[in-house]
Amino acid sequence: MSGLLVGLLKVAFLAVIWLFIASVAGVIKSDLFGAKAGTGALAAQPNPKRRGSRRTAQLLVTNGPGQGDAVPLTGEIIVGRAPDATLDIVDDFASGHHARFYSDNESWIVADLQSTNGTVINGLRIGRPTRVGNGDMVRIGRTLLRVEEP
Repeated sequence: MSGLLVGLLKVAFLAVIWLFIASVAGVIKSDLFGAKAGTGALAAQPNPKRRGSRRTAQLLVTNGPGQGDAVPLTGEIIVGRAPDATLDIVDDFASGHHARFYSDNESWIVADLQSTNGTVINGLRIGRPTRVGNGDMVRIGRTLLRVEEP
């Protein structure tokens, strides 16, 4: 092999390594600090169809950091470590935007947002959006949440 070809292969190999390192750094950054608006991050928006005079459902932290914290289940709830998450949990095993709670006007649905450690409902890891109801337990990282409906 000529010296020129070997030199070009070395440069190409280094370029591929640097692209890999840059992509890994981007994933780590978005996991720690959240995705920027317009890059697929979901924002919490109220759902006017769920408003009413009756007491609303809530999501209660029953175990883990923030035990006792609660957030009303209205509109769309994003749970994770990111500062822009609706329920910001302090859990090293949770992703920045870990799971999404939303309503289909009949019940509440939990969707895992491609988290690293997955989302578990009543002891079963979910792979697709799953309905939850009163008393269901949702584990995100090491944090345990309970759905409470009136």
